[in-house]
Amino acid sequence: MRAAQSQFMESLKSTSSEEVDASTSGEEAYMSAEELLSEEPLVCSLCRDPNSKTPVSFMVLLQSAVDNFTNDALPGEVDTFLDFIKVQLPSTSHIQLPSTSHDESVVIPSIEMLEKNIYQSIQQDMQDNLLHSNSLKDYLSNLSSPSEGDLNKSQNDESILLGKYVESLSRDTSEQPSVSKIARNESTSSKTSVPFASFDGFGPVNCDGIHISSCGHAVHHECRGRYITSLRERYNRRIGFEGGHVVDPDQEEFLCPVCRRIANSVLPPLPGDFSQVHEQMMLSDLSSEVAIDFAGAHALRVAPALSLLGSAASMVGNGRILQGLSLLRSQRMQPSLEPIFRKLCKMYFPDRRDKFSESGRVSHAMIFWDTLKYTLISTEIASRGGKHAEGSVSGIETLYRELESSSGFVMSLLLQVAQSTRSENCLQVLLRFRGIQLFKESICSGVSLDQCTTDTGNQRGFVSTLLKHTGKEITYPDIQFWKRAADPVLAHDPFSSLMWILFSLPLPFLSSVESFLSLVHLLYVVCVIQALITCCGHNQVDVTKLGSSDRLIVDICKIKGESVAAQQYFVSHLIDSSWHLKDVIRRLSHPYLRRCALLWKILKSSVSAPFSDRSHQWDTSSFSMSDGGALECTTGPSVELKEIQELESMFQIPDLDIVLRDKELHSLSFKWFQHFCKASEVRKYGSVLHVTPAIPFRLMHLPQIYQDLLERYIKQQCSECKTVLTDPALCLLCGRLCSPSWKSCCRESGCRAHAISCGAGIGVFLLIRKTTILLQRSARQAPWPSPYLDAFGEVDIDMKRGKPLYLNEERYAALTHLVASHGLDQSSEVLRKTTIDSLFLI
Repeated sequence: MRAAQSQFMESLKSTSSEEVDASTSGEEAYMSAEELLSEEPLVCSLCRDPNSKTPVSFMVLLQSAVDNFTNDALPGEVDTFLDFIKVQLPSTSHIQLPSTSHDESVVIPSIEMLEKNIYQSIQQDMQDNLLHSNSLKDYLSNLSSPSEGDLNKSQNDESILLGKYVESLSRDTSEQPSVSKIARNESTSSKTSVPFASFDGFGPVNCDGIHISSCGHAVHHECRGRYITSLRERYNRRIGFEGGHVVDPDQEEFLCPVCRRIANSVLPPLPGDFSQVHEQMMLSDLSSEVAIDFAGAHALRVAPALSLLGSAASMVGNGRILQGLSLLRSQRMQPSLEPIFRKLCKMYFPDRRDKFSESGRVSHAMIFWDTLKYTLISTEIASRGGKHAEGSVSGIETLYRELESSSGFVMSLLLQVAQSTRSENCLQVLLRFRGIQLFKESICSGVSLDQCTTDTGNQRGFVSTLLKHTGKEITYPDIQFWKRAADPVLAHDPFSSLMWILFSLPLPFLSSVESFLSLVHLLYVVCVIQALITCCGHNQVDVTKLGSSDRLIVDICKIKGESVAAQQYFVSHLIDSSWHLKDVIRRLSHPYLRRCALLWKILKSSVSAPFSDRSHQWDTSSFSMSDGGALECTTGPSVELKEIQELESMFQIPDLDIVLRDKELHSLSFKWFQHFCKASEVRKYGSVLHVTPAIPFRLMHLPQIYQDLLERYIKQQCSECKTVLTDPALCLLCGRLCSPSWKSCCRESGCRAHAISCGAGIGVFLLIRKTTILLQRSARQAPWPSPYLDAFGEVDIDMKRGKPLYLNEERYAALTHLVASHGLDQSSEVLRKTTIDSLFLI
């Protein structure tokens, strides 16, 4: 053991000297990934064996952040389907088998080949549709409200696909005897201590999403397992170990042996078939020439997007395709992915993890994809606070630099993992195909397909109703995802809708520039309509001054005035009444375009290792504070509009006037708004939709003079016990006054409890009497220097000197960026001062 430790320390010293030499060159951050990988091969950070052939995995940190199929079924499917229903609904045990007969000459391709064939069929069908439509008007006219025959066909396709889904689910769960037992005992032994949050769609229960980050170092799976076991044994025997004041071994937390940052899981690289998709993406570029279906270099590509959704929904419901898919056997997830999947399931479903995992209704790819989506969104938000020299680099380049500095390689790696698991078995494929059917009906026809099936009065005949009933009081993840897809498109964030549509489509669509551009345009129109609805309630629109060409604006203002749900759902507190309407709409669409740019950057990247050999040296607390505006956002309206123009040109989006005055889009937007109003009558959404511009993340606004803050909060009473707090702590996220000391009479006012309810375990508190900052991450606490300094730039801890203190904007901006970039557990300065409270580990 000592010899191994000595070898490790020698290698660590040599690695540190190499890193110091590498950090002297500022140009290395822009070296190609191939050069970096060739210079520094991946080595396990624990055993440091350069000759080992065992694959390594990157250490990562996961953080919680704020539907008459029997006529088309194969003979074996009827047995398995009825077995599934009899287990879930015992009252159906008397059902008899119908006679079935089918053509047995069905070719059984691989799932990858099947998706490729579906992709080619969709592309051919789209070309045929667009050839028969001379203009956008002709095509949109074919997407009027569905007739009764079309609706019946959609319901028939739905039942066929869902029948295959239930058959595949039953076939998979029949191999796990414990699943049937769990299903039968579900009503008598289910936990109800923590109910599901009232979010709409699929996502984690107690937070907005899961953020993934990595220091860039790797370990062997076996080495990590032995290391965790050793830490847990020492922890249980009360023997001290390195990082004992920071990590919780029961949660599989450990410090990276190289950089001493926290990790709680590993993510393996997956070289293989997915590299072919990346090669196709690298050969394509948005600046290259793309086929234009309608007149104009920057024509709106809504028609191709609608054609894509319609053709995809038709193809995935084809009986022969589903028949061949049903004959394919399921594959198990790769063992190297099981640790991170278990960790994510525990964070997504804290009280339902075992039931959901063993039920077979948790999609591996869906969880990985949702984690990627949230990490990408949070990266975009974190990049808003940076300052770039005007004229030197564009805002898009600043956005990409944030991607590089925040371990962006792990998102590229997570994308590969999500794509590799999307088609690992029939269940995953059918889940996605069902989603594309629901997206098509919601976007193209303005109809919630699942709601239509329950309104026809024939609930007993639809498989979707049976799937919902089998969940009893639980809404399974597959139903959550399908409800999200069937919701009105205006009810959700456009970028999230784009991500879920890409998730549902066959894999080869990620290599199609035309398809990506079309979908970006379609969801951009959704973003514009949401912004327009929001502006109608902020005195931005004077209907009396609008002409006949602005009919879309007039009609939306009229509908919103009659809809109480729309007035309450679309909210924005960051609209200046002095802004011009079109500038407001463009600024409200800015976050969507920035996230699309980041997504495109990830899709084009083939990097499966750190972007830079010094990526693990990046520290969010090391931003220079000497420059007065180093972290202060100075993006004015003109600079912001310039960046918006760059993004619009990048995605070939036409002028906003063309979008607002398009008569054909008028009817489509009207259909979307009517769909939202109709759905809101029968279903109440759990929250509101905040439509905001790309403003930087900010903590609570603090007064310039500390005396003002002291006089306001020093004598305030606790909201629970009504006594004056001896050591008040001001939450800088929401402004509530808390206490760092735990009391049984007012436990909800404690910093730890408040951080869970306010920031999903993350808390930033200003200690009023000490003037310092308390950083809370679940059970971990760490002090942070005071943002208030005296006239000479010195701190006055506990106010012992009694000098006037003034807010230092640079210090406060550095703290803000640290929180926005989820860097509290990635900052060496924070971790050195971190302690863990064992009281909360019980």
